[in-house]
Amino acid sequence: MAQLSSVIGSILRDIISAQHEANLYSLALSENYGKDGKVKDFQLPGVVISDMELELKYGVLRSDENQEQFNIKYNKFRRFVNSLCTEAAKTVIASAVGTVMNAETDKEEEDKRFFLRLKKEEGLNREFRLFLSRNMRSAMSSGLYEGVDHQTGAVIVDVMVRKLADVAAKKFLDDPDLDSLFSGKEGKELKDAALADINAALTALVTKLSDGANFKRIKVFPRLDVAVTADELSKMPEDAIHVFKLKFSPTTCSLTELDEDDETEDFDMK
Repeated sequence: MAQLSSVIGSILRDIISAQHEANLYSLALSENYGKDGKVKDFQLPGVVISDMELELKYGVLRSDENQEQFNIKYNKFRRFVNSLCTEAAKTVIASAVGTVMNAETDKEEEDKRFFLRLKKEEGLNREFRLFLSRNMRSAMSSGLYEGVDHQTGAVIVDVMVRKLADVAAKKFLDDPDLDSLFSGKEGKELKDAALADINAALTALVTKLSDGANFKRIKVFPRLDVAVTADELSKMPEDAIHVFKLKFSPTTCSLTELDEDDETEDFDMK
């Protein structure tokens, strides 16, 4: 006895696996054709599983149980992430500006000039927020699945904070234009304090925005237990045996169609 969904799934996986193994074997053979010499123009052996049809005979044994299936609503989660990145950029700038401008250091005012401009010039602040949020979305898109618990559908706060803070460090505090401000022992302490404050602010933000958010989709399907082996089918009346026709066609898909634009270049802080 087996579930019809498991039987069909196994058939599909075997077909895909067969194509995968053929691809790997063909690639391995390419090494024997050499990179130079007369054999370099030989056609690489290959195989493509094209249209094919399969008839599956089965008999229904039981269909009185329900099976729960779930997945993650990544479209909804992506929208959440995009909104989060917008708020995170604001939070990072506000936190860093507050830490640097309120710090008692011997650094020259000129070293803090960019932070002072962020505080006073709304146009620059808005432009830099957009810059940080774009980079945050780019960083998130490369591993979107890492930020959500696949069992519960809840946001994994630590992962989200780490990714956002990494962008804040790389695209903001680590910028070469700020080397003078963060140089020396005093500068390093100031930078460490700014990073710590950014992490704390981001943790509070992500915790607040993800409170109650859930991206799990649950569906309940009737479970169909079937007989598929020759021995099982031989014991069933002919009118109880059904035929399921499967047709397979090759297809292609872009693995990067949902990716955001590549991360932008560094911001001119001079």
